[in-house]
Amino acid sequence: MPETFTTVVLHDVLDPLTGDRADVALDVPGPGRPSGLDGSALWVLPGLYDADNHLPVLDLGVREVDRWRALAGGATAVNTALPWHRVREFDLAALTAFLAGTAFPRILPILSVSDSPSSEGFAAWLAEHGAQIRETWMPTIKLYSNDPFFRPNLEAIWAAGCRAAIYFYDDESFTAVAAEHGGPVHFRHVTSRAMAEQVAARPDSTCQTSPHFLVELAEGRAEELFVLPPVPGGAARESLRTVVGERVDLIASDHNAPVHGNKGPGLEIEQFLLPAVLRLVRDEVLDLPTAVAMTTTRAAAVFRPAAGIPVSRLIVDPADTGPATLWPGQEARRAAFLDVSLTGTVLAVESGGRGRFL
Repeated sequence: MPETFTTVVLHDVLDPLTGDRADVALDVPGPGRPSGLDGSALWVLPGLYDADNHLPVLDLGVREVDRWRALAGGATAVNTALPWHRVREFDLAALTAFLAGTAFPRILPILSVSDSPSSEGFAAWLAEHGAQIRETWMPTIKLYSNDPFFRPNLEAIWAAGCRAAIYFYDDESFTAVAAEHGGPVHFRHVTSRAMAEQVAARPDSTCQTSPHFLVELAEGRAEELFVLPPVPGGAARESLRTVVGERVDLIASDHNAPVHGNKGPGLEIEQFLLPAVLRLVRDEVLDLPTAVAMTTTRAAAVFRPAAGIPVSRLIVDPADTGPATLWPGQEARRAAFLDVSLTGTVLAVESGGRGRFL
């Protein structure tokens, strides 16, 4: 039986990027008569592209809890790191086709290579599959500097015509790559102005940061979090805030989806991506056009996903929220914004011509 939809019209919604007001029609699932609602207190914004996200897609599929966290954070497209040692177990074309069919949000795969298990065979595998990854996924591959095969894997990524998106475990490895130019590099997790300036001085380089490095957290919260890199706060945060719009290419959540038994580092914060970014606008760290660009077009320009990012819209209540609380089952050590007042609530999402109220 074909799915039925009902049209809901929100009247007089403000686009804060243009200053224009217009009616916004959403076709939402379910039978009913068309209806209208007052939208004069609401905003319409583009759906966000969260370019750094960790979901257990290959083990658990696309879970509803992950969908709703993304939509609550305004993300209608997410880069999801898929580990190379698991990807090689699948038919690459079939896996690509499955992910291309996802929506609310669209799952965009990015290949990730780490030292566990050993990445010894990665360079040879990429020599065979590099064109397929570059042309059907995206021309960017994640690496980690603690891998014993880091250097040959880096060279293999460049040989495949791709950009290396690197997590650096220490200042020495960051400085070594920042000081050379062997190929394009995307530097993940810039946490200070000094780091951003080093990236800016290297040719063919881009970088990202995350809201938890920019928003002032509750007192003592940074020390309680279990995340890599650690949240420095203080002078480092303040220095980064002064240059983030000019020196940093994009903002991404680095969300680590909850999985039972996971004892490693990671934050569960994608549900607060837009509210945290709007808090930065409220604090005049970024203006709204720059903040939106860093979580949409500027992110897409760095990663260039082959599938593109979907044309989508968010309906947002722009009022400040009360202090953030734990989501059901969330550990405090993974909740960066606990007790922080954020800004904005996503009420509805439209993507691919279909709408959903949250």
